[in-house]
Amino acid sequence: MHYRRTKRYYHLRLFLIILVSVGALTLLGKALWPAAKPATKSKSTITVTKTAHAKAKPAKPKPLTIVVKNQAIDHYLTKLHFTGTALIVRENQVVLRKAYGLRNRKADLKNQLNTPYYIGSTEKALIATAILQLQSAGKLSVKDPVKRYFPKFPNGQAITLKHLLTHTSGLAGHQEADAKVTPAELVKDIEKQGITSQPGSWHYLDSNYTVLAYLVEKLSGQPLMTYFQTHIFKPAQMNDVLTYQAFAKSKQRSTGYRVTNGKYVTPALPDLSQLYGVGNLAMSVTDMYRFDAALMRGDLINAKARKQMLTAGSTSGYGMGFYVDPGAYNSHGIVSGWNVSNSFTHTGKTYIVLMSNVQNNIRSFGQVNDHLYQLLNQAD
Repeated sequence: MHYRRTKRYYHLRLFLIILVSVGALTLLGKALWPAAKPATKSKSTITVTKTAHAKAKPAKPKPLTIVVKNQAIDHYLTKLHFTGTALIVRENQVVLRKAYGLRNRKADLKNQLNTPYYIGSTEKALIATAILQLQSAGKLSVKDPVKRYFPKFPNGQAITLKHLLTHTSGLAGHQEADAKVTPAELVKDIEKQGITSQPGSWHYLDSNYTVLAYLVEKLSGQPLMTYFQTHIFKPAQMNDVLTYQAFAKSKQRSTGYRVTNGKYVTPALPDLSQLYGVGNLAMSVTDMYRFDAALMRGDLINAKARKQMLTAGSTSGYGMGFYVDPGAYNSHGIVSGWNVSNSFTHTGKTYIVLMSNVQNNIRSFGQVNDHLYQLLNQAD
């Protein structure tokens, strides 16, 4: 028994010696061979840059330049003391693009090629275009009685939209005043004023086109300027048309004058809400030309509608927004201090746009147009 006990202690002692030896060797190994650090991902030296594809900006339109290819026309307008901007295009080539005189006499500012002018009644051509567009869209027919759209309209069963378009309605019409008014109030007053005759006889009257302008809003569900912008200005590329509110703030605007007793005076303007649809827009000669050209190209209305527009509706020669004269279509607009003439040939070969900020120093723009056509023909 004593032997077995001694032998057992001997084995235990031996085990402890071996354990201590292994521990010592392990510590010695760690001292001599440090543990390798785990591999780390190396950072790439290549930087990947995401390149944003920039949207191409639309090219800015080139600035307009003065063009005088017909000296006789330039001399003629200068001799007339024409004050404003003139644009004459023949066979898609600019024959004359030039500004004359001052747009603001007090500040001594010259008229420019892009000066805006109030266009007066030439706006009626825009209204007629909109009505014919709505006809093509199936929203109306120019043969429709006005009563279909305005149940309380005087003599509304007999008066058709065509009567309004051709100034043969027989309406008494609204008397313009110097007070702010809404389109609905204008139409209500036109209804209140009644008629002076049965439809059929020509009598030029702004109120005819006031009603048509309001009808455009009513059937399209859009304000008039929104409709114009979408359906006329954008397709015709008319980029600088101004409402009367925007015109008043424009730094490029012209000031209107009348010559009274040999002096240039600035006449008072009514509140231009009174001219809703019939004369409260302003534009440059370029935008007016673009409208005419788009009309003749068929960009705004089709050939059938254009024939309706440019066919005389009475012995006056007035069609829908234009006078149908031998050889040319003409429209004319006056707002106190401004005078605008817009003319183009039946073939669409020649366009003459004259915008002046002196209302009355030229007796007849019709005669001026006739002479300009003569000078162009002589140069051919």
